[in-house]
Amino acid sequence: MSVLKKVKRCSHCGAILQTEDQTKDGYITSVILKKYPDGVLLCDKCFNEEKKEDSIIVLNDEYKSILETIKKDNALVVYVIDLFSFEGVFPSEATNLLSGLDVIAVANKRDLMPKTVDDYELISYVNHRLRMSNLKVKDVLLTSTNANYHIDELRKLIRDNVDGRDVYFVGSSTSGKSALISEILKNFENKTNKFIVTYTFPNTTLRGFQIPIGENNYIYEVPGFPITNSLLGLLEKPIVNYIVPKKAVEDRKYIISDKISLAIGGLAFIMQLTEEKTVLHCYISPKINIKTRRGDSLKFFNGILEKGDQTNTSYKFRNLSDFDIYDFEITEKGERDIGVLGLGRIQFKGNNQKFRIFVPKGVYVYTTRAKLKNVK
Repeated sequence: MSVLKKVKRCSHCGAILQTEDQTKDGYITSVILKKYPDGVLLCDKCFNEEKKEDSIIVLNDEYKSILETIKKDNALVVYVIDLFSFEGVFPSEATNLLSGLDVIAVANKRDLMPKTVDDYELISYVNHRLRMSNLKVKDVLLTSTNANYHIDELRKLIRDNVDGRDVYFVGSSTSGKSALISEILKNFENKTNKFIVTYTFPNTTLRGFQIPIGENNYIYEVPGFPITNSLLGLLEKPIVNYIVPKKAVEDRKYIISDKISLAIGGLAFIMQLTEEKTVLHCYISPKINIKTRRGDSLKFFNGILEKGDQTNTSYKFRNLSDFDIYDFEITEKGERDIGVLGLGRIQFKGNNQKFRIFVPKGVYVYTTRAKLKNVK
């Protein structure tokens, strides 16, 4: 009797999978092949190539020219960050050029964080991340333009520290700089004979607002640096509108194990390679569908990508070869986060787990101590 057996191939390069010779095409670790006999698999070579270093933001010469001007003028800097998703958006070139200046860090979009979380806890976390990025600041302030939260305090901080200098608002393109400046201007009294104008920064083609706050000093809104390592900078605008929450995100809990994986729309996929169950607390926009699947989960995620639900997938990332793959081995105990820049974060208790995570190519993914300490 004849036997028909399907030949397993690498889903990326197409090589026939084999476990005998590491020097030949298609080699895959036998443990992985046995564990996922019917899954969508990558040979070891493709898997290792897909696991790239964390994506970083590289500033262009025009943006660096503006920062050099700020440095030369010893200006006051208001560094605006998106509190909901800011890890990985501190370009090292920017933090180096801002070193030694008076910097006020404004963690914006406080309204997207749970109200039950104490401000002090959030400020402590932001300070920790700033230290990790080697950015020294005079103060950290939480704000929200939607809730008019701490806008008066921001005005006072600027007034108390300006000392006759120019003030530059810097940050990523989605940090909310423009909205903050608009709120500040609502109670702004221009005592000069000068006007608010659109300003082209010297030696660049970049433009922003120049706002007089004295006879010889101004507030400048610096164009946001591009977040090319974030989903917010890579996805189509309609999908960005789905992944950016409009109000505080709520905890959505899911259980995964080596037999149960988790798909966050068609934008991220998490597998656990260790056996014990883990409770994941997902702080992600409610408009993004999150599903778990037992069994052939990679085939399940590939089906989501191929189906192409326009609210939860991108036409740019339609098969597994469009994704980077990372393995995270959690050696720390206590509450931890896994985050996908622009999408949100997943909180859990560290217990020597090993996760395999698929994210669209170029997107920054990280693990760190938990931003919030509320996992039960």
